[in-house]
Amino acid sequence: MYGSVVYALVLALLSRAAVATPVRATQSTPHDHAHCTTYARGLLSNLKLVLDKPEKTGTKTLFHGFNCTDLEAVVNSNTQTASVCQPSQDVKCSDQKTSPFSKTECLQNIANDLNYHQSMLTEYVSNQKLNSESIKELNSITNSILNLQQHCKLLPKPESLKDKWSPKNSFEDRKDLCKQLKGFQLRTITINRAIGYVCAGEYRK
Repeated sequence: MYGSVVYALVLALLSRAAVATPVRATQSTPHDHAHCTTYARGLLSNLKLVLDKPEKTGTKTLFHGFNCTDLEAVVNSNTQTASVCQPSQDVKCSDQKTSPFSKTECLQNIANDLNYHQSMLTEYVSNQKLNSESIKELNSITNSILNLQQHCKLLPKPESLKDKWSPKNSFEDRKDLCKQLKGFQLRTITINRAIGYVCAGEYRK
């Protein structure tokens, strides 16, 4: 329960920060920059819809049999998106030199994050019944990832996956999926902030 409260507080703070981070230069940036911010917000919205969906007793919904909100969030450990996409002025540690923001490194980590989760969801769905309600929910997330990958011209080609997700058994897979989607939601908030930061040209100041 304590972990759920902490997760909720972190998510609320990050969501507020993501919304508050202005994309002031959207009107003056190239048209494909607007696509980046639009599809990034769409991905975050679909993740929220799936994770916030109330559980229905007795139905075969995505997280039936356990309370997803009680499980910890697990973020992709093979990327450093949260650190490399941090704006330079946000580094406040007095005993460290402020590292310059690297647009290239940030966008590469974002591309790798999207690729990992797209691969994971594709692998999970391939082991499920195609007409189930849960598959439709996951496909909405997968489609959002693909839209962002295809329409955001800023994103580079992802690097080869270091670790691929593999299924174990139905119940444990669904629990792991819950944890990974919660982590991906947190990571997507960072992705939204970073894309907004890059598109607005803030890192050049």
